[in-house]
Amino acid sequence: MGLREGADTLRSPKPLSLRATKAEKLRVLMPAAASHGDLRVGREQKLIRAAVERATHRDLVELDVRTSATMGDLLDGITRFRPHVADFSGHGSQDRVGFDQDVDDFNEGLAVTAGAFARAIKATDEPPLPVLLNSCHSAAQIDDLVDGVVPFAIGMSDEIGDVDAMTYAAQFHAAVAEGQSIASAHASGRAAIELAGMDDHELPTLAWTAGVDPGATKLVRMPD
Repeated sequence: MGLREGADTLRSPKPLSLRATKAEKLRVLMPAAASHGDLRVGREQKLIRAAVERATHRDLVELDVRTSATMGDLLDGITRFRPHVADFSGHGSQDRVGFDQDVDDFNEGLAVTAGAFARAIKATDEPPLPVLLNSCHSAAQIDDLVDGVVPFAIGMSDEIGDVDAMTYAAQFHAAVAEGQSIASAHASGRAAIELAGMDDHELPTLAWTAGVDPGATKLVRMPD
């Protein structure tokens, strides 16, 4: 089990170290899937892009946006793009992540297990630092993600409204692009939901492995 905001602190049996800092752009992989057509994941990606483009350090962030994402898109993005951040948006549950199927006809999508998703994230020499699961009930998966897969993970502790999810994600990425720490970006995303008068601001949940500090970890490195 990892360390989780708002809960008792528990040591991870598999502490992870952070990637060595390099002078390079922050690469953000954004797969989104909503085969049922009942989530506005395209709108969410548009809001995130706009928020990052308004940020002070927008030139230091590179987005790889993948709509109607399949598991193949996830694997390709992880291995080819080598993201520092992976942000999945779509349907989910306590033990499933929903992807599209690579077909032209209408379909029900493909629900993959949380374990299969975690192994896909880890199938690279340089896994992402944080993984954001912007889907309902996904906080049940984040302790396993920080147990030997990634240093930080964010999920939703219950069913979250579409607008709330979009609001959180856009502000989180905006704060990261402003040079804020992971902890501050997470708090900023929650504050954005609350300031908008919505009730789901406590649902986004941040977990981290032992030996790392979300309050001291900034994903955008300023030029020397």
